[in-house]
Amino acid sequence: MARVLRWQFLHCFMWLWSLGCAHGASTIEPLPLSDVRLLDTALQARYEKLNAKYLLDMLEPDRLLWSFRKTSGLPTPGTPYIASWEDPGCELRGHFVGHYLSALSLALAGTGNSAFKTRLDLMVSELGKVQEKLGTGYLSAFPTEFFDRVEALKPVWAPYYTIHKIIAGLVDAHELAGHPSALAMATRMVDYHWNRTQAVIAAKGREHWNAVLNCEFGGMNEVSGV
Repeated sequence: MARVLRWQFLHCFMWLWSLGCAHGASTIEPLPLSDVRLLDTALQARYEKLNAKYLLDMLEPDRLLWSFRKTSGLPTPGTPYIASWEDPGCELRGHFVGHYLSALSLALAGTGNSAFKTRLDLMVSELGKVQEKLGTGYLSAFPTEFFDRVEALKPVWAPYYTIHKIIAGLVDAHELAGHPSALAMATRMVDYHWNRTQAVIAAKGREHWNAVLNCEFGGMNEVSGV
């Protein structure tokens, strides 16, 4: 059955492509997610209900933000998620929150449900307070000491991977949800890390920086061109 569906999809794609060529179209442009709505079927209703329950009911903002606030010295209401990606002892803490921003943005664009916008606005606003408190453009759930370690070629679990996810989440909030502050926050993060990497290169040379990249650089090429 799956093979049949794949062939049907391929046939439909090739037909659409040939139709575009016949009308002089040279490229296929993606549709904005907000322009697409699935039919209101039982399956679609179930999907939206489950997705909303997970994103809005099962995940609590204060618990997701706990380590971000702790890192910046802000009050930390609630309790963190223990034994999870956002555990205060996990060196990848913060990256799930980046994914969460992307998920809320995609859910809002895909459904138009204003509850996703309300939650996204809250998360971006609270992260903005963390960034403002830190004062350098840096934004993370772990301290800059993690980057001291990776720059010194010492063991640390993927700080650039985590930073990429947070920046990508903010970019999604801007592009998919039109959030007014998200792009400026992402830009300040990129500026911080660009300036930091340039300082390392100036102090220790390009060969040392290449050795840093051999350790870990996440998806930073995608978001900053570092």
